[in-house]
Amino acid sequence: MSIEGAAILQGFPSWYEFPKETATAGSIIGYSVPPSFATQLFISAQSKLFGVTV
Repeated sequence: MSIEGAAILQGFPSWYEFPKETATAGSIIGYSVPPSFATQLFISAQSKLFGVTV
């Protein structure tokens, strides 16, 4: 899979520029948290801590 393909699957916007080095770009993608996952995690934590539902 290409860096561009992995970035799309991970939720990076098309305008995001990665470093030229494949290993560095791969690390950025690999250690990132997809925005959709972060949103769901935040909503879940918020409902557990404060009883708030969205």
